[in-house]
Amino acid sequence: MVISNQNVKEKSRELTAKVVGVASVDRWKEAPEGMQPETVLPGAKSVIVFGVPIPRGMVETIPGHLWSREHGHLMGGKVDEISTELAYWLEDEGFKSCPIGGLSIPKVTYYTFSKALGGVPYNDFEFYKPGGIALNMAGVAAGIGTLGKSGNLLVPKYGPNIILGGVLTTAEIEPDPIMDYELCTDCDDCIEKCPGDAISKDGEAGKPIFDPIKCWLMNAVEGRTFAKATEAGDTAVIENLQKTVFMLSEATPATCICGEGCLASCPIDNRIKKLK
Repeated sequence: MVISNQNVKEKSRELTAKVVGVASVDRWKEAPEGMQPETVLPGAKSVIVFGVPIPRGMVETIPGHLWSREHGHLMGGKVDEISTELAYWLEDEGFKSCPIGGLSIPKVTYYTFSKALGGVPYNDFEFYKPGGIALNMAGVAAGIGTLGKSGNLLVPKYGPNIILGGVLTTAEIEPDPIMDYELCTDCDDCIEKCPGDAISKDGEAGKPIFDPIKCWLMNAVEGRTFAKATEAGDTAVIENLQKTVFMLSEATPATCICGEGCLASCPIDNRIKKLK
């Protein structure tokens, strides 16, 4: 069976994805080494990227505990299910497919955090295969949105308030056109309202300058604890945090618990004014 672009969109929406796009792997020719889809799945020809919007009411709870827990557990889990079901469907049609779950973060990001804590405490395991897919950049390649100054993918109607997922597949599917205009309005709300001062005023739409370390140190529980331990000179806690973050790099995805500036304030999410 030939998998058409329309087939993919109908199946994705049947599974409750709200936005869907397809990119051909040749759009990763200029990507950094190890970030090409074929590195992850040899023989990959297409990348499907979809999104599930975060309910606006949930966004309005930022920065509460409900947000930090539920947008990851509820929305991330929903995206995981959609990406897995899409991969099953594609393999039933004869094409190898690899799902990319919601809130997945490349391994290299954790190493960045480990270095911010003073270094990676152990050598990496040699059996790991290199490769990873940044879903915000994949969303641009699949034509569903553009990057904002915060580095988040912005999509029409929902802005950055969407959880992305995807599927790498050996099916050759007609790609969608890349957006030829920027969604970011240069309002600078994300910069001015970021409590971690993590978004640079020198950035621009499509070319963000975002400091993940500033964001992480202010927002993530490990980052906040590290800052307090450093101030107190508590080397034992710092050492334990180094090992904890390294462990996370080996095992799990992560979610940011903030979003006060980059998510809650973005006017591209037109539900701010549309909903009561």
